[in-house]
Amino acid sequence: MKTTYKAAAATLLVLISPLALAHSGHEMAGFAAGMLHPLTGLDHLAMLLGVGALGASQAVSTRAGLYAAALLALFGGALLGLATGWAGGIEPMIGLSLFVVAAGLWFGRGKAVALVASAVLVLFHGWAHGLEVAPAQLAAFLPGMLFSACALLGAGFGLGRLMTSRSLGAGSALAAIVLAVLA
Repeated sequence: MKTTYKAAAATLLVLISPLALAHSGHEMAGFAAGMLHPLTGLDHLAMLLGVGALGASQAVSTRAGLYAAALLALFGGALLGLATGWAGGIEPMIGLSLFVVAAGLWFGRGKAVALVASAVLVLFHGWAHGLEVAPAQLAAFLPGMLFSACALLGAGFGLGRLMTSRSLGAGSALAAIVLAVLA
C-alpha cells in the first residue's frame, strides 16, 4: 500500500473514531482522566503525534530537547490554565499549532522555526487541559497526562520513521481543517 493511502486511512480512522471527537474522560478523575485526555481529543492527539513525527529525523539531542520542551510546555500550560481559568484565545492557538506542525512536516522536519514553534505551541494544549481539571485532581491528573503525552510522542516518532513527512504534514493539515470546521 502506498504511503499516501496509509496516511489517508490513518487519518480517516482517527476522524471516525468515537473517541477522537468525544473528549471523554471528564467523568473520570485523577490519573486515568489525565491519561485519557490527550487521547480523546483530535486536537491534542494530532499535535502530540505531529511533534513526535517532527522529531523523527532529528539528531538524538535535538529530538530529546524537542520532546522535553513539549512536555514542559504541556505541564506549564496545564498549570496556567488551572491558575488563571482564562480560556480566551486558547482554541485558535491550538488550531494554529496544528498548522505549524503540518507546515513543519510538509516543508521539512529540520526547520528550526517549526521545531521551536511546535514545542511552544504545546503550551496551549496544556492550558486547555488545565482548564478542565479540578484543582483537587491536579496531582494525579498531570502525571497521567504526561505519561500519555510521552506515549503519543513515541507513536509520532514511529510514524515519522515509517511515513513520508509530506503525508504526515497533509494529515496534520487535514486534522486542523476538520477541527476548524467543527469548532
